Amino acid sequence: MKLKMLVLVVMMVMGCSALFAGMMPAAEEMKAFDAIVDKAMTAYNDGDSKAFYADFAVMMAAICTPEAFKALYVDSYMKIFGKYVSRTVIEAETVVVPDVPNGLLVYEAKFEKNEKVKLSVNLFKENGAWKLQQVTIQAMP
Repeated sequence: MKLKMLVLVVMMVMGCSALFAGMMPAAEEMKAFDAIVDKAMTAYNDGDSKAFYADFAVMMAAICTPEAFKALYVDSYMKIFGKYVSRTVIEAETVVVPDVPNGLLVYEAKFEKNEKVKLSVNLFKENGAWKLQQVTIQAMP
């Protein structure tokens, strides 16, 4: 009986998670997100930590330092992937839900040294405005 209950709970959780997968924002909102991501990726290419962190949430201030930018984005991502070239949204993995203060934008991106890269951007709504929370870059299989 306990096993059946556990299986039921797991299925319910998975079902609820699936409801939010691929929740694209409205086109107008997506344009605003694209502008923020464009700005961050231009700053990434330029090695400009101040411009890169300009649209980050205040709660991330402790790690939005030139030293952290250099360690993660310059000395790691830039050496592995090179400069950012372009991106296409992966709708099935992007989740931005109205009235929920967190969101996730996921892209298949092209970089100089790798043309199949996952660019993930975590968002946080702060004082009614969307801000960046994290930008990760990883190779796709």
